[in-house]
Amino acid sequence: MAQAPTPADRSRSIALQAFKKMQDLGITPTPENYATWYAFFAGSNPDLCAEIQRLDDSGALGAEDTSRLHEAFLGNGRERRGLAAVSAQIESAMRVLMENVGEVEQGAQNYGKALSTLSGELSSHGQDELGTLVTMVLGETNRMADLNRHLEERLSQSAKEINRLRQDLEVVRVEATTDALTNLSNRKAFDSALRNAAIEAGEKGGFLCALMLDIDFFKKFNDTHGHQTGDQVLKLVAKTMQTVVPDGCLPARLGGEEFCVLVPKLGLQQAKQIGETIRKAVGSKTLRNRKTGADLGAITLSCGVSEYVLGEALTTFLERADEALYLAKRQGRNQVCTQIDLDREAASNT
Repeated sequence: MAQAPTPADRSRSIALQAFKKMQDLGITPTPENYATWYAFFAGSNPDLCAEIQRLDDSGALGAEDTSRLHEAFLGNGRERRGLAAVSAQIESAMRVLMENVGEVEQGAQNYGKALSTLSGELSSHGQDELGTLVTMVLGETNRMADLNRHLEERLSQSAKEINRLRQDLEVVRVEATTDALTNLSNRKAFDSALRNAAIEAGEKGGFLCALMLDIDFFKKFNDTHGHQTGDQVLKLVAKTMQTVVPDGCLPARLGGEEFCVLVPKLGLQQAKQIGETIRKAVGSKTLRNRKTGADLGAITLSCGVSEYVLGEALTTFLERADEALYLAKRQGRNQVCTQIDLDREAASNT
């Protein structure tokens, strides 16, 4: 039985494909261009892959498209534009609010001056002119009351607008950290949570584990049943993970058929049990074609688990989980392996 490729073998293969494609299209191999084509051949960004495939099928794919594709699908352009638009609206609403406050402040100053002037007038005039002066005071008081009433209305409108913009900002934030297909956290959100969890583990001396999960034979399944059915499989796995993963753990989709679970405060064996729970839950699902009702077979997962060593690079921590995942693949798939299994394999080969 042929051994599954190692992560290093797979990375080299993808890199060669990326460089060859850039050479064929006459694309300068800048870091951004390389990242775009590496992501395409790795299948790590489904939206990017679909757009490149669309351009390629229509014969419209050219060298000038790569920078645009990087900005649209791999850069932070969409997030920056969304945040900038909402921030500009909030700034505008706050500017109107401050103008309203300034207007009333000026009105209050004018009112105070008017009262001071009228007080002086009352002292220097006789009884006959008192009625006229009182009328002037009442008029000024009514004008101030109208100004305050209008301010209250404008402040209420501004408060509603700022609240709506705050909600828009939250939507932008969620979209920037959520995988569009599965509604799991995306790679950006996972990386941020990983850094925070590692800092906490270092400060408090707690455990931190990571699970890498991969759908077995997913490419073959996609080729056989089509991408739409493949998307349904990804959604099924994601929903199952959300259901069975314990509170405090973070399930995420890293790209393609690759998923990860960040497991803070739990040790290696407890994290392995979470992996087993996910694997069994997914394997127990019955997958059928929605149109024909045909049985499409069981979906299985392979999983690798690693435990964080305080002070080590986070890339090393995740690579160890990835290596354990590929060990599970080599040993027949549909199983969970940990870094302990990696150590045993290394010992048996010496």
